[in-house]
Amino acid sequence: MLESAIAAGVSQGFFASGLVNGTLTFVVLGAVATLVASSFFVKETPNITKAESRRLGLVVVWTSIFCMWLLWACVYMHQMVPLIAPQHVEK
Repeated sequence: MLESAIAAGVSQGFFASGLVNGTLTFVVLGAVATLVASSFFVKETPNITKAESRRLGLVVVWTSIFCMWLLWACVYMHQMVPLIAPQHVEK
């Protein structure tokens, strides 16, 4: 059924295969970045405990992953319906 929708040119919306695959890629990237941040960048200092450092790392990782995904998704969706030949109206 999905193939017939693609062949007919019907919009797939948020469930377009490229958008779903890209989103899954960013989720995997976030999981790897979480592991790296938790393994290598968590440390205790006089100003911050180890648990607070871990939480800060999670906030930084997932906020940055979300921002990168949002930018990528906007660019990707913008290219799904391009302006092939814009019509210029002279006044």
